[in-house]
Amino acid sequence: MTAEPKRPRTRLPGQERKKLILRCAATVFARSNFRAAKVAEIAREAGVSEAMLYKHFPSKKAIFLEVLEHMSRRILVFWEEIARQEPDALEVLRKMCLVYYERMVRHPQELKVQFQAVSEVDDEEIAKRLQKDHRSYLSFIRKVLRRGVKEGVIRPDVPVAAMAFLFNGGGIMMNMMRLLGFEKEFNQAVVKQLADYFVESIRA
Repeated sequence: MTAEPKRPRTRLPGQERKKLILRCAATVFARSNFRAAKVAEIAREAGVSEAMLYKHFPSKKAIFLEVLEHMSRRILVFWEEIARQEPDALEVLRKMCLVYYERMVRHPQELKVQFQAVSEVDDEEIAKRLQKDHRSYLSFIRKVLRRGVKEGVIRPDVPVAAMAFLFNGGGIMMNMMRLLGFEKEFNQAVVKQLADYFVESIRA
């Protein structure tokens, strides 16, 4: 006998239903992993039939790839909002770091999905998705660094490309510390210290 969907069925617009499926898929992937998770589990979590799920996504991998893209897009949206509101590029960098950490704490399931994806880099499509996401992060970070040089708040001798990799690597390190359970030692105060140190190391 087929299990009933976990959530009550409601008539949602197509895009809203798709977003719901993506949120539920992240939860299911985080509970196990990409390979072990079943399409039926995702459908049940979202309260839809498998047939309905396949109307939005052709395969489990397509769902996984879109979950990754959605997560990276949201990070860039937050960063872009900070850059628009903050007139000082150094403060943009500082807040980018802190906001990323806060989001990471609020959405721990996303950390697990991101690291699952790294373990699947032998899959060409997943590897390309991750590479594209991180290229987007690096591009945005470089843009903020160059803005700081232009504003005169960042030293002109700062190696922009290298510092962008360092900043992006800090985000990967934060993810790892949270996944390994270093919540007490690696907390918001430590993240603020790291952000301050990075900013002061490149200040003009």
